[in-house]
Amino acid sequence: MRAKIECHKCTSVNCFVKKYCTGELLNLISETKNQNFYKKGDIIFREGNSMLGIHFIQQGGVKVVTPNLNGREQVVRLGSDGNILGHRVLGNDKYYFNAIALMDTNVCFVETEIFRNTCLSNPDFAYNLILFYALELRRTELRVKYQAQMNIREKVAEAFVYLNEIFGTNPATKTLNIDLSRQEIADIAGTTPEQVSRQLSDFENEKLISRERREIQILNVIGLKNIVREYKIE
Repeated sequence: MRAKIECHKCTSVNCFVKKYCTGELLNLISETKNQNFYKKGDIIFREGNSMLGIHFIQQGGVKVVTPNLNGREQVVRLGSDGNILGHRVLGNDKYYFNAIALMDTNVCFVETEIFRNTCLSNPDFAYNLILFYALELRRTELRVKYQAQMNIREKVAEAFVYLNEIFGTNPATKTLNIDLSRQEIADIAGTTPEQVSRQLSDFENEKLISRERREIQILNVIGLKNIVREYKIE
């Protein structure tokens, strides 16, 4: 069993709670939260489960997915260090998506009542939560809107722009800070593993990326963004 990391000792610079909560409120969350460790592939919460609180990614990576009519996963969004999970269910009693760890991940869990009281007693926290909701909803709507209009090249390029935005790259090696299979990339891009493989070869020939086994280097993120620049997904 892993020791719980107290909020004031947490090294995550993107944590929503640490950014907007201080003093007694931060101590309360730190004392009452649960912290859980998930291995890659573990389900953090499942569609239909009762919604009992909010999850914050302390460290790691998560995909929020829903199965489509063909049984394939449709990726709704990705999350990394500091991001919130399950917040779109507030006001409902059940989750309507699955959240799955993309790598070994630590997740902090704050019960609904504690989270609700935090919003009521901390206007700065509540206001920035609204801004977070608005930005996330806008990005999700644009991705859904434009993905149906994109060709395969654009879909895969947009997937790598998104992965780079969420997880970043190693400054020294330019390697994405996440290891994904062709199927996982295809689920993000909304295409097939075969089409992803062909497009990766094209990107490699164009010096946009480099790859060794499952490790992918982003050599020219501007070039990838230029492929999808007309869609203006920001």
